[in-house]
Amino acid sequence: MTQSMTQYAPDQILTLRSGPDDSRFLIGLRRFGTPFLLRASLVSGLGSSALRLDRGTPGRVRVATFGRVAGRVVLTELNPRFQPSGDEESVLAVGESFATSVLWSAPVGHDADGETVVDASGLAVADHHGIAAALSAAGQGQYRLDAERSFPIAAQSRSGPGGAWLAATLTFTGAGEGSAVRSVAPTAESLTFVQYLYLVPLPDPPMPVRRHHPASGGYGVAHSDHRRVADFPAAPGASGASGAPGASGVDVRFQPRFRLEPLGDGTARQPIVFYVDPAVPEPVRTALVEGGNWWREGFAAIGLPGAFRVEVLPPGLDRHDPGVNGVWWVHRSGRGWSFGHGLADPRTGEILTGRVLLGSERVQQVTALAEALIAPYGQPDEADRAAAVREFVLARMRHLAAHEIGHALGFMHNFASTLHPKPSVMDYPHPVLSLGPDGAPDLSRAYSQGLGPWDVFLVRHAYGFFPAGQEEAGLAALRRQAADEGLVYVADEEGGAADAAHADGAPWTAPGSALAGLEEILRVRQAALSRFCPGVLPPGRQAGELEERAALLYLLHRHQVTAVARLIGGVRYAYANAGDGPADSPADGPADGSPAAFERTAARAVDAADQRAALARLAGLLAAEHLAFPPAVLDALVPPASGCERTADYLDTASGRLFDPLSAAEAGAGLVAAAVLEPTRLNRAAWQHARDRAVPGVTDIVDALLAATWRAAGPDSESGGPDGDAGPDGDAEAETAAPADVAVQRAANWVVLRYLLETLQGDVLHPQVRAEIRHSLRTLAGELRGQAPSPVARAASADAEEAARLITASLSDPSGTRLDPLPRIPPGAPL
Repeated sequence: MTQSMTQYAPDQILTLRSGPDDSRFLIGLRRFGTPFLLRASLVSGLGSSALRLDRGTPGRVRVATFGRVAGRVVLTELNPRFQPSGDEESVLAVGESFATSVLWSAPVGHDADGETVVDASGLAVADHHGIAAALSAAGQGQYRLDAERSFPIAAQSRSGPGGAWLAATLTFTGAGEGSAVRSVAPTAESLTFVQYLYLVPLPDPPMPVRRHHPASGGYGVAHSDHRRVADFPAAPGASGASGAPGASGVDVRFQPRFRLEPLGDGTARQPIVFYVDPAVPEPVRTALVEGGNWWREGFAAIGLPGAFRVEVLPPGLDRHDPGVNGVWWVHRSGRGWSFGHGLADPRTGEILTGRVLLGSERVQQVTALAEALIAPYGQPDEADRAAAVREFVLARMRHLAAHEIGHALGFMHNFASTLHPKPSVMDYPHPVLSLGPDGAPDLSRAYSQGLGPWDVFLVRHAYGFFPAGQEEAGLAALRRQAADEGLVYVADEEGGAADAAHADGAPWTAPGSALAGLEEILRVRQAALSRFCPGVLPPGRQAGELEERAALLYLLHRHQVTAVARLIGGVRYAYANAGDGPADSPADGPADGSPAAFERTAARAVDAADQRAALARLAGLLAAEHLAFPPAVLDALVPPASGCERTADYLDTASGRLFDPLSAAEAGAGLVAAAVLEPTRLNRAAWQHARDRAVPGVTDIVDALLAATWRAAGPDSESGGPDGDAGPDGDAEAETAAPADVAVQRAANWVVLRYLLETLQGDVLHPQVRAEIRHSLRTLAGELRGQAPSPVARAASADAEEAARLITASLSDPSGTRLDPLPRIPPGAPL
């Protein structure tokens, strides 16, 4: 309820002095000069997965303070990246060296009851979340806050010792030309949100810090302490604090974590409790609680089984309270991501509040994949198959809850945990699919249950307790144990990015070998496509949705393709700090900070034989046998019903309303070409080949793709001229391929050529890499014209002539040559 006119607690940041019917939004202040955390959060969102302006979405954390200057109250944002420490002069020097930002000011109204009363309407009614900037950055047009349609909401504002929030309705006006906005807003020219501006006191006293280590798997809360600018390392054998760990550097990084104070009975003074949104429907709600509570295993490992729990939000507990850790259920249009956030004290890394946003659309996406795989409807065993779909979805949601709560606990992704004895919940999991005894896809082992060993390590490293003076040694011992157990760690930068280099860091992949995983998923893909039927859709759904289910199966191997491509030009390494001692080295490795101690962290190229095997297997996927849809699938597909449209999850079509097998083949070929020809991968391959000729170089990579397409040997019913005459380089083939397969192969050929030419037009390739690609393409052009000894297969003469012309024109005048757009590949993540 709204605070009364005189309600006050000495440690509150502010008191609310306005009732719901007051014309002004008045607050009372008395804690001038005391820093606090400032963060905006959206209570009502836009509902588009493309824009991330969702219900419950928190904005960035700021450190701010109120001041009183010349008859005005001023809200100033401090700069937490540069934190002063030391004596008064040191603090003054840092404070005067870096800028602050005044966010708001207003004239003092009056003083009453020891408080300064001010009209805070302008503070509440402001775009603290950055909504207008987010819309502009997403290409949705320019919006501005409309003051006439924006106002504070006194009835929803609160204040108390644990913090305060100021509620406001914000309306933004603009041209409304953005497609994402138009797809969800009733009127795209007027967008209205409810924003809460949180003011949260910093803990007093601050929590003891734990230094962050890059191999810990935790986020780092960082700042610069320029008092340390002359903190030189001590000479060997010298005494003095300057030789302590972390000397000679201004950068400071802490491990983020909740504060835990053991009570001696396996519980904590203030246990970590996450509350699940009651809006989540059953049985998903129970699955989220179950999955979130997997983390209790990790806390049990540090002797505090009662320090963590997940339960449903009870009636009467306000989810908006800054002290409530919440799992919010968010509805959006389109495929979207879920998120886990922590509100942390920038001084120490203490997490004050955790918030998780789970997108409800994930249930639909996972259900669609399961239904596409096993086609449950209309089957004699429909009830058993439907139960398998249900368990598949619930297993995924348990994992999702554990994953996002893990982020809120302070943990990063680990995209290499598929190499562990049991994968981490902090990985992005692809369902483990296999074939059952009947040759049909089997979902029974799709998702692991419970924490993996890496997850237990995360809790022990972030939240474990150590005897006085032994924390650094104890943490180093934990990291050494994890390394000895083969718990590889690859973080976000080497995960989903197209230019990522770590061979083991591809997300959404199957456990074990990337190549073996590709073979298994291809078998499942073939089996599911061969069994495709209208039973992949629930009764009553419009039959045009069969296209979406077919696309899911067609691109089922997409993430494993990425994993195999990571082997080409790939490297492996581990994270470490300079000077890590023996506890951070392998059990039989060197001690101290000698160069040899870094052998396990140095970047090493993937074995040449594995690189060549990966290249050969991916090139093989450019054959029509992998790119053509089975005829039975094509016969089952019909256009969307009137009033229904294809979404981004469908394959594109250049055949009007009809499904287009050639556009599909282009997407399938593009999946491979985009992965193999990623420019930074080609640069790495060139360098690795220069050091070791056994590693495939750029010419090897290009020639492998051309050998699988333009130079592919094999039957071709359209290889010669009219009436089956011999083609440009020899006799007509005695054996011919199906015309449909020939058409698919021709589509793949053109996709590979377009990717090669587009790669040349970028600005990432080294000049010598670009030269090798250009040379390979000139050679191909000569072969296509019949001007050189040619391994080119009997491509259709029109294709050969046009390809040679395009290569020549593009190499001589790249900017003046029109290239067809690259195929769009439907989004495959999140799963």
